[in-house]
Amino acid sequence: MRRTLVVSLTQALKGVGLTLFPIIFISLFAWATAGSTSGNTADPMRAAAWFWTAAHLVPFKLLTTSNQIAGQLSLLPMGALIFPVWAIRKSFALVREVAPKESGGRLLYSVFYATVATGLSLASRSSGISSSWYLSSLFTFLIAFCATLDFSNFAHSSVKLGAYIFLAMWGVAAIATSLSLFSHWKLMVNLTTVNSPGIVGGVLLLFLQILYLPNAAFAALSYLVGAGFTLGLGTVVSPTHFTLTGIPAVPLLSAMPTGKHPLILLGFLSLLIFATLIYVFIRNQKSTFKGRSHESFRTFLILAAVLTGMAYFSSGELLTPVMAHTGTIWLVFGIYLLSAFAAVMVLFLYIPRLFSIVGSRG
Repeated sequence: MRRTLVVSLTQALKGVGLTLFPIIFISLFAWATAGSTSGNTADPMRAAAWFWTAAHLVPFKLLTTSNQIAGQLSLLPMGALIFPVWAIRKSFALVREVAPKESGGRLLYSVFYATVATGLSLASRSSGISSSWYLSSLFTFLIAFCATLDFSNFAHSSVKLGAYIFLAMWGVAAIATSLSLFSHWKLMVNLTTVNSPGIVGGVLLLFLQILYLPNAAFAALSYLVGAGFTLGLGTVVSPTHFTLTGIPAVPLLSAMPTGKHPLILLGFLSLLIFATLIYVFIRNQKSTFKGRSHESFRTFLILAAVLTGMAYFSSGELLTPVMAHTGTIWLVFGIYLLSAFAAVMVLFLYIPRLFSIVGSRG
């Protein structure tokens, strides 16, 4: 047990360091090349802790000193999750080898990882920017715990199938986003020029846009199925509604549609096909009505909860209250998912069952 504790702690520190140290180097390099007149390195070190925390999707509270307006940064790049997940899985391998029970080692590792994250969150607080220490603890614990799981032995094969199909749909939406970016190339260049990022800033801006691609692809998927997305207060961008006065100088936003496209509402059929494929798989696995009903309900409920949660984390507030509710309209997206799942269950499960009962009585 003592060896497990020591190894879990050291490997949790290694998991943090694998991503934190490169971020510190990049922050110091950007700070040095920016021509700062101050020799104080506290600012880039604090910024590195912010970037590391943001990679775990922990929201930030902001307070601008000019007008004392409070805001939040909760719209964070989902693509950045790949780095802590990679570091966690790489560093947890030794814990898996020495722990008597893998579940216990996973719990210890996640607790130590979250403890270090909480310390970084508290140490990096400033008068203008701060992250919630309790959300840092919760998010980093959940990410570490989930990243160390072995999903190859996951019992619910229908949920795995649904996850694979949804990832394929998400990928198609990412391709559509990329094509839209290329078709609005001039606008993207203009938005980049407005920022005047410089050489180092331009590289960092490009890297940041790549990390935000999963968010943009999720918003594109929500748009293609009819749920739409928003870009601040009072805005709606969907196939049938287009309320938008302008866009921030963010190059990735050049992929946005420029008007109404009602025919895209047919994209809702993709959700019906998505649900139908899962039900066909369940029907082949379960021979009784009760088994199909229970498995369908459980599978669709898990998928709806997870995917709605992903939609929630793909959206948020972007720096100011004016840009609140930016990204996927997660509640509407969840309703669309539940509607598709319910429609498939009614059409292929309950209506045929009702006809069979009526026929047997007749």
